[in-house]
Amino acid sequence: MALRDQVLTYLVTPGRDTRFSESYLVSQICSEASCRPHEVWEALWALVADGLIYLNPSGQRSSTDNWRWQVSAIGQRVATSGRWEPHDPDGYLRRLRREEPAIDAAALGYLEEALRAFNARCYLASSVMLGVASERVFDTLSRSFVAASGPAGARLGEMLDSPATSQSRRFTELRKRLEPMRPNLPAELADNLTLDAVAELLRITRNDAGHPTGALVDEDTAYTHLQMAANYLKKMTRLKAHFDSVAHRSQQP
Repeated sequence: MALRDQVLTYLVTPGRDTRFSESYLVSQICSEASCRPHEVWEALWALVADGLIYLNPSGQRSSTDNWRWQVSAIGQRVATSGRWEPHDPDGYLRRLRREEPAIDAAALGYLEEALRAFNARCYLASSVMLGVASERVFDTLSRSFVAASGPAGARLGEMLDSPATSQSRRFTELRKRLEPMRPNLPAELADNLTLDAVAELLRITRNDAGHPTGALVDEDTAYTHLQMAANYLKKMTRLKAHFDSVAHRSQQP
């Protein structure tokens, strides 16, 4: 467990000593995590910066030793819900890398930008960057599908390469070709919900948010998109891996 997660878990555990002075919480975590005090302080202030914890001086007057570290409502949700939590960008990305190591590095970079923008309350920018991450994973999936299709995929490959082809048409054409294959896909990759989610996201983030139309993206919408994104990015990455495997087998003598 990362030190940051360990600190947050400590703070939500009933009965733990959360007093500010180094001889209390910091010392205890150093002992449990085999780390140095400055590392714990860094983790604590990083959690403060993300709005997950805060210092409560209530009832302590001028002395800071007995101020207590407390978890915010958002921090409580991050620590206990088990959901993909955009308010915890480091935890979100760490979990995604752990659950799907093969996810495209460039897409991860765009996704990180989306998460950082969200936490800076730049919801329009967050949505645009999430759209770019989704496009990146979709494009790599499309290329793998073309390679797995052999000569039959040549026309789709030409269309994907054409700068005149809109992203919407690329998506429509790939989906049209995927549909007859669904019965032969692994069960966990065969549903339409993933592609439907991507289509809707691309429509909103690249057509509405990504062009100077004046359209706005509110916090709830940006939050929901980021919560959804991890699962469909994982699924598209696994679908790409499936077609990579098909292409590899077709090249074997």
